[in-house]
Amino acid sequence: MVENCAAGGMRWDEAMLSRMQLQSTSDQQNLDLYAPIAASAPTAVTPEQGAVWAYPQPEDSLDEVAFTMAGALLGRIHLSGRILELKPEARALVHEAVAVYKAIRADLPQAVPSWPLGLPAWDDPWIALALHTPATTYLTAWRRPGTDATATLHLSQLRGTAARVDLLYPSVGRAVPAWTPDTAELSLTLPTAPSAVLLRITPADPCAP
Repeated sequence: MVENCAAGGMRWDEAMLSRMQLQSTSDQQNLDLYAPIAASAPTAVTPEQGAVWAYPQPEDSLDEVAFTMAGALLGRIHLSGRILELKPEARALVHEAVAVYKAIRADLPQAVPSWPLGLPAWDDPWIALALHTPATTYLTAWRRPGTDATATLHLSQLRGTAARVDLLYPSVGRAVPAWTPDTAELSLTLPTAPSAVLLRITPADPCAP
């Protein structure tokens, strides 16, 4: 397996991508700054090929560890950082993230990306990336410090669809999602910042009670 590490050199051309199984998206280790990079990566590389680094550190809070790990779940997760020095609760978040990634990674090659808040700018307080498969939508949302706790995300592909929204990661997260099918809007509240979540949105079974 060969990886193209030319993230900083911006050599993401077709010639390189056609020959390398992996494309490193960045060597950025600041979790807050990696969010717009991870969210924008599918503009240039397929999710299953785009390597997103996750660098959980012992000094990080649990919210920061989840923020770091969530950012890699819709790409090709590259786990680094001082894992052995993490406290048990933080290591549990890492283990959970890897398990979630293994559960969804088979869906990523057939997924089509969209940006429910538009393509992210470097300083955007809220960032979101959605990957749509024929049966499921996966959505990662990041809330960075200095912004309101609630954002409205637009998912026009699901307009008119009654849907179920499940929190995939972190399972202990306090995210509050509310889906409005008529306007294709997802209201999402994340009480703390920084924080990030991975949601799964699936059409609701009309026969379910």
